[in-house]
Amino acid sequence: MHETIDSFFKLILEYAVTGVEIIGAIIILFYTLRALACLLQKRHDCSRSMLTTGITTGLTFLLTSEVLETIIAPNWNALGMTCAILLIRAGMTLLVHWENKLEHHDKAETKE
Repeated sequence: MHETIDSFFKLILEYAVTGVEIIGAIIILFYTLRALACLLQKRHDCSRSMLTTGITTGLTFLLTSEVLETIIAPNWNALGMTCAILLIRAGMTLLVHWENKLEHHDKAETKE
């Protein structure tokens, strides 16, 4: 009985991880297309803002999927690999968020 519940739980989590990863990829793709539209209209500031917003939001979903994967990691090797990916994605998210914050700060100084 316990093995059945455990395997069912792992199956549900695997589907959840895949779903959250797909959502993250769709968000990044959506914002990339919006950024491309801004770029074609020669609105470079809008394009950059769209890209950083999309990447930050999409990476947040991808980080969530990595956290879910740590729950079902079968061994220490898989857990270590998942944690390494989690750290890399978290670092990327922080860098993009930092860049976005600096860009908005620069825009506010320019308007003053």
